[in-house]
Amino acid sequence: MIQYLGLWVLLALTLNMWALISVLRSKAPLTTRTLWLVILLLPGLGFVAWYLLGPRESAA
Repeated sequence: MIQYLGLWVLLALTLNMWALISVLRSKAPLTTRTLWLVILLLPGLGFVAWYLLGPRESAA
């Protein structure tokens, strides 16, 4: 498992960056986006929270 640690770290960083960009591009109010940015600073847990509870695009 230890030999794959670098791959897991890269995957976690990629997912976190994707979530950060999604929050920044969101049309949610500034306070909501700021809260999500703070939550995303928590490694791993922040991404999972954003993925499950984060802002969604409305279907038009």
